[in-house]
Amino acid sequence: MGILDDLKKEAGRLQDEKDSDLGKEALQEKLYHEKAKPLMKKVAAYLCEMTEQLKVLKLPIPVAYDVPGMGLIKDLNQDSYRVYLDSRETPRKIALQYACTSGSVNKYTVTPMTAADEARQFMNKQQIHYSEWGVRDNQDKLIGAYFECQMQIQIKLVFAVDMENGRLVVTSINRHGLTIKHSNFRFDGIDDKWMDELGHYILRKKEQLGVLEIPDSTRQEIQKKLREEQLRREAELDASENKQSEGSKEKPSKLDKVFKALNKSLFTKK
Repeated sequence: MGILDDLKKEAGRLQDEKDSDLGKEALQEKLYHEKAKPLMKKVAAYLCEMTEQLKVLKLPIPVAYDVPGMGLIKDLNQDSYRVYLDSRETPRKIALQYACTSGSVNKYTVTPMTAADEARQFMNKQQIHYSEWGVRDNQDKLIGAYFECQMQIQIKLVFAVDMENGRLVVTSINRHGLTIKHSNFRFDGIDDKWMDELGHYILRKKEQLGVLEIPDSTRQEIQKKLREEQLRREAELDASENKQSEGSKEKPSKLDKVFKALNKSLFTKK
C-alpha cells in the first residue's frame, strides 16, 4: 500500500467521524425542538409568573447565612426576583436571580484582623457597598474592623439543557450556603409536580430539589428499626464469641494427655 492509499484511508476516516458528529448534532437538535424547548419554555413561563406574584405579595422569607469573618448573619430576607433567558424563542439557559438582604444598614464588629480580611474579601466579591474603620485595643493596636453596610447575598438558579445526556441541569449558586450545587433531571421528569416542587424550593419550603423528603415520623421509625437491627447483630456476635470461648475450654482428649505426659518426662530435670 502506497502513501496515496494511506492518505485516502486517513481522509476517509476523518470524513466518517465528521459525518458521525454532524449526524449526532442533527439528532440532538431534533430532540431539543421536540422535547427540551417546550420544557424550557414551560420552566421560563412558570418562573416569570411566580416572580410577578412574589413582587406583589412580598412574602417574608427569613434566611440566615454564615458569612466569612462575620459568622452567622440572621437578619436577612429573600426578595428582588428577576428572570433571564438567553433566547425567548429557543431558550437553552434560564437564570432566576434573587437576593437575601438585611432590612437596614447594620454595623458589624469583626476581629481579629484575619477575620476582617475575610469579611472584606467577601463583601467585595458580593459587590456590597460598605464603610470601614479600624478596631483598636488599649495599646492602640489595630485588631480588627468595624463594617457598616446592608448585608446582601446574591442567589442564582441556572437551568440549562444538556442535550448530549438528555438532561436538564440545575445549578444552585449560594442557595445552600455560600456554595455551588449541581442537579440534573430527565426531560420526562419535568412535569407539573416537579414545577410545584421547584416553587417550594424557591420559597424555602423544601430544602432539596428533586429529592424525596422523609417525614419526621417515618425517619424516626427507620432509625428505630436500624437500632433494633444493630442490637440484634451485637447479640448474635456476643453469642458467637461466647460459644467459641466455651469451645476453647473443652476437656483435653486422650491424645493431648499422652503429649503432655511425654513433654513432662522429656523436660523434667533429674
